[in-house]
Amino acid sequence: MSHTLGGPRLAAEMLPVLLHDLNNHTQYLSALASLTGAGEAPPRGGDGLARTGQEVEELGWLLGLCAGGFGTDLLHDRTERRGLPPLVALVRKVLRRAGHDIERADRELPDLPTRVGWRGAWRVGELLHACALVTDAPLAWELCAADAGLRLDCYVDRANLPADVLGTAILEEDAHLVRFHVRAETVA
Repeated sequence: MSHTLGGPRLAAEMLPVLLHDLNNHTQYLSALASLTGAGEAPPRGGDGLARTGQEVEELGWLLGLCAGGFGTDLLHDRTERRGLPPLVALVRKVLRRAGHDIERADRELPDLPTRVGWRGAWRVGELLHACALVTDAPLAWELCAADAGLRLDCYVDRANLPADVLGTAILEEDAHLVRFHVRAETVA
């Protein structure tokens, strides 16, 4: 099967994962409502509710990205400075469901530059996904801020990458390094 860049494919693979996470939060909130409705105090003084609120806010960002992958721009010019960590975590969940993985998904990631916005975040997710699908081992990768955007380095045999992925890459001498520059002009 050919693995190409494609928002709808990644978005379709993300939806069940997002739905599962959202369902977990809904179950927690239902249980909390039952407790408080019976006159009980929230466990741990409401710490779980605060954490759930934060995680549901991240899910809103991820659902907006997913909608963008399907071609609906719900986020417009919205960006989340810390929007890359939840996206990378979600891409990893999607990959693991398909028997693939990325190395060190919980690493420190750069802030998302305002100029590249949600489209830049989505492009990073697409590229990680596409590169990880063509390797049997967890994908080695690096992401850093560079030139008013982001630079994603994926260590994968470029011969295995589909043409549409390879066509967006900057090829280095090393045949196992594929470099991508994600800037505002490349994601508009």
